[in-house]
Amino acid sequence: MEKTLTVRNVPGRVVEALKKRARRNHRSMQSEVLAILDATVSDTEALSSRLAEHRLALTRPMTMDEIRAAMDRGRP
Repeated sequence: MEKTLTVRNVPGRVVEALKKRARRNHRSMQSEVLAILDATVSDTEALSSRLAEHRLALTRPMTMDEIRAAMDRGRP
């Protein structure tokens, strides 16, 4: 079921950036905002899923040194 979302007090610079982005992507501003929201939610869900898989694979909690080393390698 679709819902309506209202966003208030959007700074002018954000509105202008959205207009430019929408034109560049040949979309209305509404379609552009929906595409941005959908991509953000999808990315977050995918990341959460990947992190959950990694947590299940661990036999013990990682140490802070291991976490830092993994982050330095660009891995979750």
